[in-house]
Amino acid sequence: MKRMLLLLVIAALPVLLTAQNIAVEKLFNKYKGKEGVTTVQISPELFQIAHAMDIEEVEHHKVPLDKISGVKILTIEDEGLWKDVNFYDEIRNDLDVSNFAELMTVDDGGETVRMWLKADNDLVSEFLLIVGGDENVLIYITGSFSMSDLEGLAESFGDDIDIDL
Repeated sequence: MKRMLLLLVIAALPVLLTAQNIAVEKLFNKYKGKEGVTTVQISPELFQIAHAMDIEEVEHHKVPLDKISGVKILTIEDEGLWKDVNFYDEIRNDLDVSNFAELMTVDDGGETVRMWLKADNDLVSEFLLIVGGDENVLIYITGSFSMSDLEGLAESFGDDIDIDL
């Protein structure tokens, strides 16, 4: 199940939004810089620079960097913090997903996984993955690209990535 979840996440990575989600920002900022927590924030400018460069690996993977406007990743690395934190429980009351399509819902013991997608006229603008419970992960991607753009990214990773979600 974790491998399937990983493939779904990778397939949806380039799915992104133009407006910032306040609940996501609030959760991200709460844990940003804390011991035992890893945060990654990639600006639109970095994607523009990477797209402008002739990077063989990017071309090989068909990653649509020019269509990504931002990425935020938040995860807890310190196992001691896992028992005290649940990203999904913290964000669910503030999260407005009324304009999102829910792609996946998993409730497995103490773990909750939710995956949402926001699209307009076949262009994806936001992707949000939240895992709460034993392993906490938040992935939030914004941009503007088609579902077919996701196929190249999903194919490019295949079995090369082994993330334990």
